[in-house]
Amino acid sequence: MKHLLFVVFISLFALRCSTTEVAELFRQSKLPSSPVQEEKISAQSWIDSVLHSMTLEEKVGQLMIVWTTSNYMPSDSRRWQELVRYTIEKKVGGFYFSTGGVYEFPVQINKLQSLAKTPLLITVDFEWGAGMRIGQATTFPRAMALGATRDTTLAYYMGAVIAREARALGVHQNYSPVVDVNNNPKNPVINTRSFGEDPQLVAAMARAMIRGQQEEKLIATVKHFPGHGDTDIDTHLDLPSLHFSRERMDSVELYPFRDAIRNGVLSVMIAHIHASAFDSSDSLPATSSLNVTTKLLKEELEFPGLIVTDALAMKGISKLFSAGEAAVRAFKAGADMLLMSPNTDEAIDSLVAAVQRGEISQQRLDASVRKILEMKQWVGLSSRRLVDVDAVNNVVGIKSHKDLAKEIARKSITVLGNESGILPLKNINGTKVAFIVFSDTEDPEGNRELLSEFRQRASADAVIIDPRSNRMDIDDALAKAKKADFIICQFNYQMRSGAMSGFIPTRVVQLVNDIAALNKPMIGISTGNPYVVQELPIFTAFVQAYSSSTVSEEACVEVLFGEQPARGTLPITIPGKYKFGDGVKYNPIVISYGKPSDVGFDPIALQKVDSIITQAIADSAFPGAVLLVAKDGVVVHEQAYGRMTYHPTAVPVTTDAIFDLASVTKVIATTSAVMRLVDEKKISLSDPVVKYIPEFGQHGKDKITLYNLMVHNSGLQAWRKYYEICDSPQCVLDSIFAAPLVYATGDSTVYSDLGLITMGKIIERVTKTSLDKYVDSVFFKPLGMKNTMYNPPPSLWHRVVPTEIDSFWKRTYKAVKGRVHDENAATLGGVSGHAGLFSTAGDLVKILQMELNGGMYGGKRYLQEETVKQFTSRQSEKSSRGIGWDTKSSDASFSGKYTSKKTFLHTGFTGTSVVVDPEKNIIIIFLTNRVYPSRNSSKIFRVRPAVHNAIYEALR
Repeated sequence: MKHLLFVVFISLFALRCSTTEVAELFRQSKLPSSPVQEEKISAQSWIDSVLHSMTLEEKVGQLMIVWTTSNYMPSDSRRWQELVRYTIEKKVGGFYFSTGGVYEFPVQINKLQSLAKTPLLITVDFEWGAGMRIGQATTFPRAMALGATRDTTLAYYMGAVIAREARALGVHQNYSPVVDVNNNPKNPVINTRSFGEDPQLVAAMARAMIRGQQEEKLIATVKHFPGHGDTDIDTHLDLPSLHFSRERMDSVELYPFRDAIRNGVLSVMIAHIHASAFDSSDSLPATSSLNVTTKLLKEELEFPGLIVTDALAMKGISKLFSAGEAAVRAFKAGADMLLMSPNTDEAIDSLVAAVQRGEISQQRLDASVRKILEMKQWVGLSSRRLVDVDAVNNVVGIKSHKDLAKEIARKSITVLGNESGILPLKNINGTKVAFIVFSDTEDPEGNRELLSEFRQRASADAVIIDPRSNRMDIDDALAKAKKADFIICQFNYQMRSGAMSGFIPTRVVQLVNDIAALNKPMIGISTGNPYVVQELPIFTAFVQAYSSSTVSEEACVEVLFGEQPARGTLPITIPGKYKFGDGVKYNPIVISYGKPSDVGFDPIALQKVDSIITQAIADSAFPGAVLLVAKDGVVVHEQAYGRMTYHPTAVPVTTDAIFDLASVTKVIATTSAVMRLVDEKKISLSDPVVKYIPEFGQHGKDKITLYNLMVHNSGLQAWRKYYEICDSPQCVLDSIFAAPLVYATGDSTVYSDLGLITMGKIIERVTKTSLDKYVDSVFFKPLGMKNTMYNPPPSLWHRVVPTEIDSFWKRTYKAVKGRVHDENAATLGGVSGHAGLFSTAGDLVKILQMELNGGMYGGKRYLQEETVKQFTSRQSEKSSRGIGWDTKSSDASFSGKYTSKKTFLHTGFTGTSVVVDPEKNIIIIFLTNRVYPSRNSSKIFRVRPAVHNAIYEALR
């Protein structure tokens, strides 16, 4: 055992996960520090003293793990009295806890620990998290979903989270992970509990999960040795047999076990499976086989750790032997701990008798008890056996843990087929959708969970076919399918231990065939047994979620609608349908939120931008800011910094803060509108301005085209203080229309507010509506940009970041807040083509992503791809200007030195900027109020490139 622990510690040190991003998610959930230890004595002396103090009966008791729940039990109840008797009289080694409540778990464990002479080893099977057994704890997707992610880092952190929640509850050993290689579609019990059909995939995922659990001091247990993946019999019901050659067993079934042992797993569970390659007997389960447990596992594979049997109450062994005989046989075969005997008293008595008659040696018994005590010491039971019940809600089911479960689910969803591109779903509002749920359970809430998520996004006519359904229900489902434009079929068939469930009934297969015969687009979804599709007709697309957990069903709908990318890769083969490694990939069609590592950023390196911006605030470059970074349609960094003003008690800036965009208005509102009108052929860039505004033709301006206005080579001056001479919008416009040229049109490039003010008026004349109403109806509302507007109402001013101290209008010397900072725009009523728009980073990323997508967003086309490309491309070698947009200049650029030549961008006078890099698929939105308290500050000009450089330097 000393050798085992040495191997474990060296393995954990050498293989410690290098990725730190997910760790940050739940770093705050660290268990509170242990109190002062009772007495610092060496591990070996504690083990020796306990072992030497035990009677024969007490030693045998240590071998037993007794089943219980943590459900409430009165102290005078028969069940509680039985647990007390096992603890005090029989001195059992520990308990296996199944279901219960979050607080009942540690409370009951503490009570039993207080009664025990020797600390109890508390065991569970939290295969997919503590939520598998305990409500309100974290429930992860099934192991097969994790296999579909191909992400061992996620497996590591899933193991760590399971361990943290388990230890907080008072648990010491987890009968997980399952390392069975599931290569039999008819397997009635393993199925999605396996990482997949490939031994190397299973080994890699298990290795990471074991490491995560054991680094958090939870004993990991690999099961079901020597392999339960290629069977069609459930050991809960009978004894399966593996009739494979030794070579096959070595290359498939044993491969993940050998890898886990090599990498320091502490425990192995022996299964009630007959393996003819190792035992010639026709019906001897591995649990009772000396050849399997001792010669193969302990000697050949050199496993020095704790060997535990699968539950001895299972029919795979209880059909063959009495409780006493099964216990003796398993122990003689080489097991150390005997799990869940159907008759613990009989098992103990039989083992004691076997030792007394010399059938089991005292040395052999002591060796197993010593292993058990070493495990108890390793988990800290020699110094502390009680858990802090008050600390449970700081660890179990906290948001960061559930966020990890959500990330695993999102990355696991596997899209298959989809040749017609039906997924992601686009423009289905108004489309008739039939949503048919096929389920093997009568649970109304569980059967409607995915449907409810779907209905939050689109309407659907639904019917549920479950075991209660009759012919009328089946006819109703077919009738709904006939009326629909396309059909979604969800298959919620779960593999349940001992139930032979999870397989699709014949009547369902017939109904699905009848629906398929309608020749309508049909999407299938499995939220359980992934092999059900093998028995079904070909679907237009089929989606594997592997789990009916809430996070998996939510993630499935997100992928259906393109809110999350399709990233899963099939970890199994579905004969006749799909092969191992299949999986259609697509990017989101709407903005989604994820983690930096999802799209190739180093999360730690990306944090450098935080320190740059924080230092800029300290240097009074601006009082507050919001930075948003998106790549591949995924927002991976959205952070607010500082306060609304420099006052120490000022309101902190939040990510939903509304900023005065200043000249960013030119590209978000005006340029977008011009692109749309060009697409609709309502205007042409070659049109002269006088076609729309005849009075503009004064002083030789009659040749100026819309193109000249948009590329800033019209000959108009850059800017003029019209607000000092005008008191109405018409006065400003008349002054611009009557203004002379300051250079010959086309001879130079002079960035001009006047040109965009004029363009804004053209848009209004063509659309016969005000600029603000037009862009709101055509872009902002359809895109869901609820916080983007001209002239924000007073009800939103508390979220608006102030700009400059007013020293002109009313000379109140108060910060401008909720009113446009640009004085000309203010004189124009707050609505203009050059300035006046207010927005948030979260809104802006939607319209920028639309343009990055070539004019598409959420399945809807807003602009033609060719138009977007034309407007965002450099128009001349003499200037960096695009059409409306600017592009990266060849010399120094505020976007830094790493953005590509195809980058299009713009800044705003108030301290705002947007950068879109089509080559890297990156969007960066950096909003500040650098003009507070005065526009004279220019420190932001050195901050912007530093921020953008840091972002690009974080790319792997």
